[in-house]
Amino acid sequence: MIYLLILIVIFFLIYYVLNDKKDYFQLNIPFIFSIFTAVLVSFIFQFYLSKGSFELAQKKQSLDKFIISDPSQREDTKQDVEYLVELLTQKQDVEAGELYILAKKLKNANELRLSAKVFKEIYYRYGTDLDGNVIAEYAQVLFATNGNKFDDILESILDESLKKVPNNPSALTLKGLSELEKNNINNTIELWNKAIVFLNSEKEKNDLKVLIEVVKKRKKQ
Repeated sequence: MIYLLILIVIFFLIYYVLNDKKDYFQLNIPFIFSIFTAVLVSFIFQFYLSKGSFELAQKKQSLDKFIISDPSQREDTKQDVEYLVELLTQKQDVEAGELYILAKKLKNANELRLSAKVFKEIYYRYGTDLDGNVIAEYAQVLFATNGNKFDDILESILDESLKKVPNNPSALTLKGLSELEKNNINNTIELWNKAIVFLNSEKEKNDLKVLIEVVKKRKKQ
């Protein structure tokens, strides 16, 4: 629709300049030249404006193919996905939701390095307004890409997520693990017991209960 409006405006501007007659619809050389110029300018404008969008759409198709394919067969499309990550993380007017969907898809596909890169961009671009649950997801991915090790950056991100959403079970579980590494066993048990209440999966609840019992035995030793 916008291209049609631009074409009409360009047409009348050019025709008005070339022909000072009041009958703008008289079929003459200025009229024909105005149509030709308006169409040409509109086409050029549309081509350059949509070139990036078309390229982006192609890369998104590669992403969908990449996600559903077997991890051992992803090399053919991985370069396109890496390019898409670069494209979106550097795009100034990208929506937070678009970045989050990309990060989530990559996380679910176990492409944690790429997912962490997108989550990092979300966090540092929208951090103050970011939902605590999203920050908790970033902490999870960051922990995995850190080789299941904690550092000051991860601890800070984890604390921020719990400050915003104190009942996020993933953040509570991760924080409990951090406390365990510091040998703060009572804190670990307290955090994990709290996490159990907010877990949806019975399997996850049972797994965490088993870990709590293991930690309790360690405490008695």
